[in-house]
Amino acid sequence: MWYLQVDTLAWILGSTLLYGVLAAVVGRIWPQRRLTPFLLVFDLGLLIYVSRELTAFYVVYTLVTYGMLRVLKGAKGEGLRRVLFVLFCLLCASPFLYARFALLLPVLPAIFTLVGFSYNMLKAIDAVFYVYYADKDIPLIAYANFLLFFPVMTSGPILRYRDFEQYYLKPRPVTAPIATAAVKRFIRGMFQKMVLVAILSQVLTRLLEARLCLPVSLALIVVCYASLFFDLSGYSDIAISVAAFTGFVVPENFKNPLSAASFTQFWRKWHVTLSDWIREHIFVVVNGKRLSKWMGALIGMGTMVVMSLWHEFSIGSILNGVYMGSFLAIENLFGLSTVDKRRTPKWIFWGRCLLVAFFFGINALSFYMDAGQLFEVLKGLVRL
Repeated sequence: MWYLQVDTLAWILGSTLLYGVLAAVVGRIWPQRRLTPFLLVFDLGLLIYVSRELTAFYVVYTLVTYGMLRVLKGAKGEGLRRVLFVLFCLLCASPFLYARFALLLPVLPAIFTLVGFSYNMLKAIDAVFYVYYADKDIPLIAYANFLLFFPVMTSGPILRYRDFEQYYLKPRPVTAPIATAAVKRFIRGMFQKMVLVAILSQVLTRLLEARLCLPVSLALIVVCYASLFFDLSGYSDIAISVAAFTGFVVPENFKNPLSAASFTQFWRKWHVTLSDWIREHIFVVVNGKRLSKWMGALIGMGTMVVMSLWHEFSIGSILNGVYMGSFLAIENLFGLSTVDKRRTPKWIFWGRCLLVAFFFGINALSFYMDAGQLFEVLKGLVRL
C-alpha cells in the first residue's frame, strides 16, 4: 500500500508532528484560535506528493460535490429537495461506479485515478445526507478538510460529517496521556500490518502446499481470518493514532469481534463504520426506523450484498454477500440477533462465538484465494 511506503509514511508522520506543534503553540498564544482549517494544506500536500493526477481529481470532485451541497441547501420545496437529494447521492457515486464497470468492460477507458475513493465517496454522500436532513450549511474549507482528511484518506475508518465537525470546531487538546496512547497504538498498528500479516502470509503459502484435510483446512480458515483482521485493524490503529495528534477522534472500527455470539453483534464489532454506514444511509432511511422481522431480514441481506459489491463488482461478490447476509436474515427471522452474555451459559455463549468466527473465517478465505482453491479447502473439511 502506497500509504505505508517508507517515504510517504515519513511525510505523514513529519506533517502530523509539525501540525501538532503548531496547534499547541497557537493554543498557548491565541486560545480562541484553531488551526484545523489549515489541515487542508497537509491534505493537499500529501496528495501532491503522491500523484498530481490524483490531486487534480480530488480537487475537481471536492468542488463539484460542494456545488451540489449548495444547490441542495438553497432548493425550495420538499419535492425538489427530495429529487436533488437522490440525484446528488448518485452523482457522488458516479466515478466509483464508472471505475467498477471499467474493470468489467475493457472498452471503457480508465479515466480516473481513484486511490482511496471508495471511502471518500461515502463521506461525500454523508455530507449530502447531512445537508438534506439537518438542513444546515457546510463551509467549503470544512467540507474539503472532511473529504480529504489525510489520516483516513485511503482505508477508513469512515468519518461522518457531524462527528468530524465536532472536533473541527473544537479540537481535542493533545495532552501527554493522549500522545503516549497514540504512539503505542501506532506501534501496535504497524506491528500488525508489517509483521503479523507478513508472517501469516508465509504460513498461508505453506498450508496451501500441504495436503488439504480437516486440520489443514481449519488452520487455513484461522490464518485467513487472522490475516484479514490484522490487516484492517492494523490500518485502523494507524489512522486513529495519527488523527489523535491533530486533535480529532476517529471512531473505532474493530471492537473485539471474537466476542460476538451472533452475526448481528459481529457486524457491530467488525469494520463497524462501514456496516453502520450502509445500514443507516441506505436501508433504514428507505424503510424508516420501525422494522418488521421480515424487513430486518431483508435489510441484513441487502447490507451484506451492498458491502460485498462495494469491495468488487463480480458474481463472486454477490454470492459472498448472499452467504453472509443469510446469517443475518436467519437471526432476524428467528430472534437470534441478540445474545445476553450474563444470562447465557458460558459454554453456549462461547460456542456461538466460535461458530460465528468459523463461518466468517470461511468468508475470509475468498480474500486470499481463488474460487478453485476455496472449494478445495472446503472439501478438506470433510477429509481426514
